[in-house]
Amino acid sequence: MSLRSYAENGTGIFVHENVVIGENVQIGHASCIGYGDPDDGKIIIEDNVTIGAFCVIHFGAIIKKGADIDHYCKIGVESKIGQNTKILYGKHVYDQAVIGADCIIGGHVADRTIIEDKVTYMGEIAHSHRDASLDWDGTVEESPVIYKGSVVGVNALIIGGRKIGPCAYIGAGETVRVDVGEGMILIKGSIEPISKYRDIFKTRC
Repeated sequence: MSLRSYAENGTGIFVHENVVIGENVQIGHASCIGYGDPDDGKIIIEDNVTIGAFCVIHFGAIIKKGADIDHYCKIGVESKIGQNTKILYGKHVYDQAVIGADCIIGGHVADRTIIEDKVTYMGEIAHSHRDASLDWDGTVEESPVIYKGSVVGVNALIIGGRKIGPCAYIGAGETVRVDVGEGMILIKGSIEPISKYRDIFKTRC
């Protein structure tokens, strides 16, 4: 479908001229593809991408083949969404975040976060914000890295630039204040080898 077709199909879709769209891309009604400053760069949406209704895609974003963006999602400036990754309902991927292939994203992703391939992320991320006197928008703090195959459970909170994985597991509701290394699990406030649990908990490795 051409950019003009998206704009004139009666569903209230806005697609800016600075957008490159591949084949078989589906866009839900009232979505805005091209928000903010066009100088932030072209939006690139590859083949077989699905974008739900009421989504906002900022300039500079790249969405790879087969990605699925559910309704009411926001994809921030210069962020990257990997091939076949799913962004679940209402979640925000903030500026310059990078998400790999085959991920499931069910929590908001803070700016500059890196999430590698085959990660299931259902938690939340908070910057440390140690100096509250600084301007919120002008403060740049280290963001987390979640390495391949790791799982972050529902409502787990990652604080600051933590490193998780590869192949690590963060239990639901945990608070992550330290790094959780390869093949480790954080559960009930303790970090242990996931092998101790004999397949009760499984990562995506």
